[in-house]
Amino acid sequence: MLYAKINPKASFVKQEGPFTAPVTVEADYLTALARPYAAGASQTNFEVQFGNAALNEEGVVVSIDQVSSSSVVLTAEELVNWGVDDYALLEAIAAKLGTTVESVIELENNNF
Repeated sequence: MLYAKINPKASFVKQEGPFTAPVTVEADYLTALARPYAAGASQTNFEVQFGNAALNEEGVVVSIDQVSSSSVVLTAEELVNWGVDDYALLEAIAAKLGTTVESVIELENNNF
């Protein structure tokens, strides 16, 4: 799966329960899944998942730990550059959310 490192980071306010103080959580990676995808549709809904990288001893990203998710709708015009290149899709979603893609990584078997 392809993940985009974003700048600026996404920020979310979470509250674990009714008697705990809310905390701000940041995420510096995102990925997206079409939910559902219909070829030729005038618009497509994407589930955008945000997370942070887990690194091994060498500083290499081995997984992304999800912290939140959101939904974004892109029009056919916004998806014109999408095809076999998911990088273009991640750039379109990042732009719609007000952030930019710094780089991308591909991870296998990540349960994001």
